[in-house]
Amino acid sequence: MNDFAISTTALKKKYGWKKEAVKGIDLQVPKGSVYVFLGRNGAGKTTTIKMLMGLLARDSGKTEVLGFDSEKDPVSVRSRVGFVAENQKMYDWMTIGELIWFNKSFYQTWDDKLVDSLLSRFKLTKDLKLKNLSRGMYAQVALILALCQDPELVILDDPISGLDPVVRREFMESIIEILHEKERTIFFSTHIVNEVEKLADHVGIMHEGNLLVSMPVEELKNNVKKIRMIFDDKIPDDIAVAGLLKKESSGHEVSVIVKDFKKEILKDIADRYKPKTSEIQTLTIEDIFVAMVG
Repeated sequence: MNDFAISTTALKKKYGWKKEAVKGIDLQVPKGSVYVFLGRNGAGKTTTIKMLMGLLARDSGKTEVLGFDSEKDPVSVRSRVGFVAENQKMYDWMTIGELIWFNKSFYQTWDDKLVDSLLSRFKLTKDLKLKNLSRGMYAQVALILALCQDPELVILDDPISGLDPVVRREFMESIIEILHEKERTIFFSTHIVNEVEKLADHVGIMHEGNLLVSMPVEELKNNVKKIRMIFDDKIPDDIAVAGLLKKESSGHEVSVIVKDFKKEILKDIADRYKPKTSEIQTLTIEDIFVAMVG
């Protein structure tokens, strides 16, 4: 049995003659995980998601979602996936109630109790017209539609982009509460890193069409570390450490961020550069993200 809700092999997509948006990525999202897909704007996240949903043809490679080839059988994929697109558009002339009624007709697994629960949680009423909603309320309605079809997998393509910080936090807290109530696989794409760290158990980082890293959060934090060194005298000019991602220095202090960290690196630093003190520091996902793509 396939343990992955999403799996891609050597997935590529090019726009026109020059721009290669996705450069042969191998992506695996374990079933039951909350996978946060990070990258700056233009990194290839949305292009990848459109190929996963069968909305965009791939140039080469494979895409499998819940056991289905998403290009050959997009109907089977979309009937099992709750999807919130980037800048999602809905029928703005409808009320929330009319939109829910319309969407319900497409899904035998529609959960009316969850609809009512989420409307109450978000303080929304069915008589509100979509065209009169704030951006935050609009995003909440899109999330309701994605969750209430009782999907096996939920794909969220940057749903918090453009929301103000207060609304973003409320939206994320709602998602966390919902995740605790129902076990689902969640694939959450965003470039706003600090808002999703407490949500994730797996993380992938995209940069310029490449998947730089894909692993459990704790494994990533063990893999990428910051080493802080203090010297009695001048900082050596030739500090070079295996797996160096970033180096910063000030006065008698220098910090390096390294990937593929091993404790033997500290001994190597002590032997070669002889700092007065050195220590290992654990980084946040945001720190790691900035070090890799900044």
